[in-house]
Amino acid sequence: MSEVPANQYEPEDNQSQPAPAWLRWLETLAVTALFLGLGAWNRPEDPFYLTGNFPWPALAPVLAGLRYGFFTALVSALLVLGALGMSYRVGLAPVADFPYVWCIGVLAFSLLAGEFRDFWGRRLEKLEASNRYREVRLEEFTRNFYLLKVSHDRLEQQIAGSTGSLREALRRLYQETAYARGAGLTQETGELLLNMLIRYGQLQSAAIYPVVGPGLADTPIAHIGAYHDVRPDDPLLMHAVEEKKLVSIQTEYRDKLSDLDTDLLLALPLIDSRQTLIGMVAIKAMPFFNFQPRTLRLLAILAGHMADMIQEQQLQPDAATAEWRHFLFQLSRSSHDAAQHGLPASLIRLGVVQDGPFERVAERVHRLRRGLDVIAELPAELGKGLALLLPLTDELGQAAYLQRLDEDLREHTGQTLAEQAEVRTGMVSGDPDGNAWLTTARGVDTP
Repeated sequence: MSEVPANQYEPEDNQSQPAPAWLRWLETLAVTALFLGLGAWNRPEDPFYLTGNFPWPALAPVLAGLRYGFFTALVSALLVLGALGMSYRVGLAPVADFPYVWCIGVLAFSLLAGEFRDFWGRRLEKLEASNRYREVRLEEFTRNFYLLKVSHDRLEQQIAGSTGSLREALRRLYQETAYARGAGLTQETGELLLNMLIRYGQLQSAAIYPVVGPGLADTPIAHIGAYHDVRPDDPLLMHAVEEKKLVSIQTEYRDKLSDLDTDLLLALPLIDSRQTLIGMVAIKAMPFFNFQPRTLRLLAILAGHMADMIQEQQLQPDAATAEWRHFLFQLSRSSHDAAQHGLPASLIRLGVVQDGPFERVAERVHRLRRGLDVIAELPAELGKGLALLLPLTDELGQAAYLQRLDEDLREHTGQTLAEQAEVRTGMVSGDPDGNAWLTTARGVDTP
């Protein structure tokens, strides 16, 4: 769309500015003198056409009134009548008595012409004022429209490059990193993780440094953009390693920016739910519109889930099955997210009712599984049944899930959820002990 010049709707000043006062009076005197002179030249014996068919000198005040209004018509008419009076006094007028009717008529239609001009002049001024107001409003609207269009285009670009749903971001993260080869933070996993951060943070220059021994490696395992290695003693990196949390130039160092000797915008640690640091994401450049608390919070959450996935691949399973080990990892991560970021998560335990057909319940639960839901069979020490972890689900979402499950069981089995399973629910807190959390979950009534 082409741009509209700012002065396109400005009114033309030469059409609305009135003539100077000296010019108005000069024209009034000149026109009056011209008609009086023409009358004296054309008809010396009767210059005011008192005995003629039409009083031509009376056109002078009429023209003055139509041109400049009531007051100039009055002055011009008085000049004509004054000249007539002087002519009558010296005996140049061809009448015996002074023509009062002629004078009143000239004065009347001269003033009417002036009032006519003033009336329409006032209406024109009102219309011009209204038009100027509309032009100003139109210009303001045009400017606001282009500002809104730029903001809308920026928002479209941001949404196109980064979905606003945390649930969608985590679902995509698990899909793309589930088949990564190698154990630990390798070059392949580093590139996958960096690509995910680029997608949701639109990073322009960044790198991932693995942890080697007591500190970070000297060279990154993956980078993007025109990235150059940073100093090992960079204050932003050192503070992020020490505090084990995201550090940016607009948080802890906002008041000390002039003393901060760093090339980074932010340092994003890869820390699992057990507070183990496995790597560091150093970010040098990202769009200004993405450098905001909401985006940084999303990146911190993604980094934590990435670290847990890498650690889960490395550690030996402590539980009986890999499924339960994965469940405990996700429960620990949800507990950490609840404590650090205030993200809700729900836990549901479905126990076996004596002599109940629990296999049908398990089948329907797996069919209703959402993208981030984690389902695992309970270990023997916790009894037979299923454990469900619902990340990013509050109490209302948990109740809605149980309602959907109950309706699905009614439709396919003819029995309610309460008739086929013992239901216990709870909300994830900052407690990382999943077994204790499961065993102390409060019971609820199901529909």
